[in-house]
Amino acid sequence: MKRPVISAFTFAAIAAFASAGGAQVVQTQSGAVRGHESGDADIISFKGIPYAEPPVGALRWKPPQVVKPWRDVRDCKTYGPISLQRKNWDKGGQSEDCLHLNVWTKKNFKDAKRPVMVWIHGGGFTQGSGNQGKTGGDGLAGKDVVLVSINYRLGALGFMTHPALSAESPRGVSGNYAILDQIAALQWVRDNIVNFGGDPNNVTIFGESAGGTSVYLLTATPLSKGLFHRAILQSPWLDPVIFRDLKKETDFGPAAEFDGTEQTNRLFDENVKNVLAELRAMPAEELMEKVKQRWPVATDGYVFPQRPTQIYAAGRQHRVPTIVGTNRDEGTMFAGRQGFKNMQDYREALVERFGDNADRMIEFYLKDTNKDLRKAAVQLVTDGWFVQPARQFARAMDNQGSDVWMYHFTKPVRGWMGAAHAAEIGYVFGKLENPILEDAKLSDAFMNYWVQFAKAGNPNLEGLPEWPAYITDSDRHQLMDSTIETGTGLRCDACDLLDQVRGVEMKTTEVLSSRD
Repeated sequence: MKRPVISAFTFAAIAAFASAGGAQVVQTQSGAVRGHESGDADIISFKGIPYAEPPVGALRWKPPQVVKPWRDVRDCKTYGPISLQRKNWDKGGQSEDCLHLNVWTKKNFKDAKRPVMVWIHGGGFTQGSGNQGKTGGDGLAGKDVVLVSINYRLGALGFMTHPALSAESPRGVSGNYAILDQIAALQWVRDNIVNFGGDPNNVTIFGESAGGTSVYLLTATPLSKGLFHRAILQSPWLDPVIFRDLKKETDFGPAAEFDGTEQTNRLFDENVKNVLAELRAMPAEELMEKVKQRWPVATDGYVFPQRPTQIYAAGRQHRVPTIVGTNRDEGTMFAGRQGFKNMQDYREALVERFGDNADRMIEFYLKDTNKDLRKAAVQLVTDGWFVQPARQFARAMDNQGSDVWMYHFTKPVRGWMGAAHAAEIGYVFGKLENPILEDAKLSDAFMNYWVQFAKAGNPNLEGLPEWPAYITDSDRHQLMDSTIETGTGLRCDACDLLDQVRGVEMKTTEVLSSRD
């Protein structure tokens, strides 16, 4: 994935500037791009810059390839296509050719060397994009950082595993193409961002939900070493069942390659001689409709030499300052799909997931039969998918010697859903619609903490409430609400219980995420 020097288009790594009518031209290693005034007149945005070749045809299910250079100035006024995904087919703007990124930077950025923040979107690795409205880069870029957002392959296009794909790979692996896309985007940032006024030696990656999971994974894989220097994980989705071994059946489930075999057996007659040729000949839209959406992250010996939790437990992750946090009501977005009718239905789900520990979980989360059944399900999802894994991550970083800060967002902003999953994103990007004063102040605090962290590796800034670092023994976190204050022992009893049962809990069935 190393990018060769393209002599005809590399100009001593110096930006070529030309401005007229709010437009500005910048040279990249692949060619010149023209940016335009963004929503903020002080900000120039460059949208839809390709960072790798279109992953189509023979490049479907291949690592991202170096983008071919172009000669004319590429106009970057509109976003590039987003990755194909089942949701919202009718809205358009989707394509298998999706490996594009966007840059926002303040005007007069020549030689600025500002901190860089790279946003990785969420969506369960099956939907979403870096083009979403609440994540436009004007607000953060206005605080003297260069903001980058990226698209990457999703669903089967980003994660499909199959023995035939592994066999054709020089490394004998398949899957994790989306993570390789993210690494390629970070390589693009390293090689080009100085020309947009950014400092390639001060890059912060941040993301929410599956974007937070991506940050978790990028902090674990050796392939991303040196490409970023700080990390922010917002509500990382770290349910243990999403990680599987590529080739071996384990306590966590069958080999990830089994999923590809099972799916292609459903698609093709057993007499098909070249499964990969058939798969690559199939139109991408048809493929995405016919195969399953969700695929595991594969421990393949290459992108991930070990299961990510093992990498963190052994202290082999990258040593970078980190912020990690969760929202109080994460589970309201997911528990409504579960459809538990009564206590017996709920108990069967817990037995399937937790085995012999099901009774302990019921006793903790649901002391009264059939009372507050949905509330118990919401809290278990919140704790099991987000809060406990986030604490486990924070402790792994602390144990390794990395500075880490933890937050918990508790402001109820989505009606009955409360402080729901993803509810903090608008605050982080300054994209609240007609905010009341306390929301505007909280958004400004979020942005200032995030930007100060990107600048200095520590979120503390004069004028903001002090945010103590996370230390395992003191277990402190910052409560983000109308009033910002420090808390201790976030969901401590629940996290301790989940720590105890997680050793035997890893079942293959994704009961709590599939009852819809």
